[in-house]
Amino acid sequence: MMKKLSKILAVLLSALIMSTGLAACGNGGGGGGGLDDDGNYKPNPSGKVTNVTFWGAGDETEKKVFENIVAEFNKKYDGQIKVNYEHKSDGDYATTAESTLRKSKGGADVLYVKEPDFKGFAEKGYLEPLDSYLANSSEVVIEDMWETSVNRYKYDVDTQTQDGPNAKYWGIPKDIGPTVIYYNETFFNQAGVKVISVAKDKLSDFNGGAEDSRGQTKTSIGLVGEVKEKGYFVDDNNQKWFNNQVPMSWDEVVTLSNVLQDAIVVKGTETENFKGFFTEWWFNYGWSVGGDCIEFIADSDPAYNGGYYDFTLMDATPNFIVADDNADGFTVNGTKYNAGEIISWQDKLVDVKASTKTIRPEILTAKNDGKLNQLPSQRDAFVEFVKLSQPKQSDVGADYQGEIGYGISPTPDAIQGDSAKGKAFASGSVGMVVDGRWSVVYQRNVTDGVYNWDVAPLPMYKEYDSEGNVTVHGIEAGHSGSVGLCINKKSQKKVEAWLFAEYVGGKTGQAVQAESGFAIPSQKDLANSEVFLQSNKNPKNAIVFVRAAEHQTPGDWWYLRDKEWTIDWADVLNTEVRNGRMTLAQFEQNTKYLATWEKLKAYTKKAV
Repeated sequence: MMKKLSKILAVLLSALIMSTGLAACGNGGGGGGGLDDDGNYKPNPSGKVTNVTFWGAGDETEKKVFENIVAEFNKKYDGQIKVNYEHKSDGDYATTAESTLRKSKGGADVLYVKEPDFKGFAEKGYLEPLDSYLANSSEVVIEDMWETSVNRYKYDVDTQTQDGPNAKYWGIPKDIGPTVIYYNETFFNQAGVKVISVAKDKLSDFNGGAEDSRGQTKTSIGLVGEVKEKGYFVDDNNQKWFNNQVPMSWDEVVTLSNVLQDAIVVKGTETENFKGFFTEWWFNYGWSVGGDCIEFIADSDPAYNGGYYDFTLMDATPNFIVADDNADGFTVNGTKYNAGEIISWQDKLVDVKASTKTIRPEILTAKNDGKLNQLPSQRDAFVEFVKLSQPKQSDVGADYQGEIGYGISPTPDAIQGDSAKGKAFASGSVGMVVDGRWSVVYQRNVTDGVYNWDVAPLPMYKEYDSEGNVTVHGIEAGHSGSVGLCINKKSQKKVEAWLFAEYVGGKTGQAVQAESGFAIPSQKDLANSEVFLQSNKNPKNAIVFVRAAEHQTPGDWWYLRDKEWTIDWADVLNTEVRNGRMTLAQFEQNTKYLATWEKLKAYTKKAV
């Protein structure tokens, strides 16, 4: 996934070389103290307390957590720094944040900046670059953090990429929230589905008699036959099983959902209202096979800055992955791809014009030689996603004119709002739901004691042979949410603002957030400790979040300097297509869908 994104918004993974300039030693205009050469705080020489205004958002749980963090920070710097926490409404936070950043003085010194906004804010000169502070920090160490998290806040405002010559860190992660499947184990049991917990690299041991993560052996639970790399399967004794550490294939998601729907009657609801699975995001499906909704086309046209973006949401060109047994890898255009890596969109095509996409002959030849395996196209993956909520043929009348699908997901009409999916899962109206780490606190408060529940990896594209062995696969993929901690460029108290951001983004603040349950620490070692895993609480399979943090990347709202290019077509998708009121053919002819190409070109057009 990271190699694929590098063609669009490359992630800089090389060692960070930073200067220790004046920003780390002063406040860029006075009003507070400074830092010495070792990064230690030198208080305001006047002896006065420096007041720092911090803006945040989030639900009541997060508010309480940050009230405690602020109190502990103020205790640490008693008589020197006092942070004043202002909790803002989450719904209109972007507008509120820009209003304070636009002011010539006053307002927030340090604040949340959400993923869709930080690039635009950086381009407008609102944010203070943090590289010089990071160079001297022992609390926030880039190499100790998830690359998928910290590097999303790095950006070159001149080239509008992450790997440009002037790329800087404009924020540090306040948190990272990977997405996983929350599943209702009570319903699994009612449907005759038993659960095991065996990681892919432990399957051989488990088949040999070793215990799984729950302390179960095959003999102790009556599992008959060899366990393959499947998320859902039926053993040799016709018993149904779910492995909560191995991703399901697309087909397994549908099969298991139908098993649940055929068996579950939810107390207080009608049977037909229960659905097996829900996800509101297509990312996991498209990214698993190497697809995406935009791709960069390099072009020498003088009207553009190096090229422009193509809208590839419905791109029908197949994707290719280097076969697992291809030890030599595969090279295209000077880029070597190793076993298990997907050929980038640009490298698989000989002609990348939006109207004439043509697969390179050597790619097709290589596939026939067994060097590469063919994967579905982005269009294929998107169609699979849309079919989740489209009705089955058996559920519609003869006059139905819409798309026929799997009928395993509620429609967006039935689950509206960001918190609705968590509530639907807690109420028992859906058996499996894709949600982020942020939902854990709610599920602990509401679902614990009502249902048994846990988490599992997101689905992954897979094909099997007749023996159940994986023959072709995509990659594990999905999106994680995050919020950045940024410093107002116009703040007169930048050093103090940094010290608070460092406190929140460092191990102290990250541990406090992790203990509350709603976030994963940015530091890898902390995330792999009991501070986060909390094996005495639900979800017991929390390691799935840690594994997801390794590879999950930001959603499409993060790709460009703002998310305006996504709004119109996504609205049609989620209000018309997924609710069955518009076919995909009609979607492709919709004016809002078609207008996206011109909107995308505006992002790289040179100023007249």
